[in-house]
Amino acid sequence: MSAYRFSAPERYAVFTAHRERCWLCNERVSLSDFQVDHIIPESLGGKPELKAILVGYGVPETFNINSYENWAPAHPACNLKKTNLVLRPSPIIQAQVQLAERRAAKARDLAEKYASDRRIDSAIQELIFAHETGRLSGKQQQRVVGVLAALHRENREAEDKAEPLNFAPWLTIVGETEHYYHLQGPGGMVGSRPKAEKLDPSWDCPRCGPTGWNGARCITCGMMDDD
Repeated sequence: MSAYRFSAPERYAVFTAHRERCWLCNERVSLSDFQVDHIIPESLGGKPELKAILVGYGVPETFNINSYENWAPAHPACNLKKTNLVLRPSPIIQAQVQLAERRAAKARDLAEKYASDRRIDSAIQELIFAHETGRLSGKQQQRVVGVLAALHRENREAEDKAEPLNFAPWLTIVGETEHYYHLQGPGGMVGSRPKAEKLDPSWDCPRCGPTGWNGARCITCGMMDDD
């Protein structure tokens, strides 16, 4: 586990600058549960072997292990498998270090922008807290989805704008209209939920709470609403 405590703006910046993909498997990560990984392990900081490792990666001795130049998104399972392993400086790994360096400036701009934007900072904090303790309440979900969907879209690369927005394993936005979000549940079922803070309780599943509906079926647990 990293000794460095990442702020919500830093997490969002890494998530977005790296196009929402795990650097180890290249699959999409979700904002609530991805981990910020150190490409060159943080545990090497201050150790005598670090100098030779940095030379092997082709980076200067002044390279800061705890910086955007060395941070990248990872799935928890991928990060756990890698742990503190020092990956051989192969062309693929060196390319990842160079990619992080190129994306560092954008990441810093994003972090600075959102550190001063209390809307998105608060929304990300709520999303992470919900992942750790349970799902968001209906009102929280509407607010978080509304804030992040609107503000995040403008920061995505052009080729990613049509991709689903993976905010959490149980909350993926696959599209929207003027009045509805189209959400995908954990099993792949797609349904809708209105864009409003105050919704009739019927929009929440009796079993799992705030959700989207595909006809009479909850997209989260699959429960049928017979009313």
